[in-house]
Amino acid sequence: MMGVGVAAMVGILAPKNPIFRWLGLIGWGLSAYKGLLLAMQHVDYQFNPSPFATCDLFVTFPSWAPLNQWVPWMFEAYGDCSKVVWQFLDLSMPQWLVVIFAGNLIALALIVIAQFFPAKRVNPIR
Repeated sequence: MMGVGVAAMVGILAPKNPIFRWLGLIGWGLSAYKGLLLAMQHVDYQFNPSPFATCDLFVTFPSWAPLNQWVPWMFEAYGDCSKVVWQFLDLSMPQWLVVIFAGNLIALALIVIAQFFPAKRVNPIR
């Protein structure tokens, strides 16, 4: 989700500049795709619990951004990844993230297609 936010900031810098717009769209696509893969992996942990297919014992963040140390209440991992601890409308958090990231990729596809069909400028004063 953070990658999607950063990509949005890149696109907001200069939306009329094609370089910034396409960099934002590419960043959005890569972040949404990676998020979808991670969410699907976590859903697999929940539906097919196995002692051999487990998530990492310790969270791994880049050395320049140890989010689990800066904001441990949000980013520190506790417990088993296969355990469902939160549900809304009968979907767990990773299942909701699959829906959200898939929706992001669908929206991205529509927006990328729209880039090839420029809007027609209509003079409102006629």
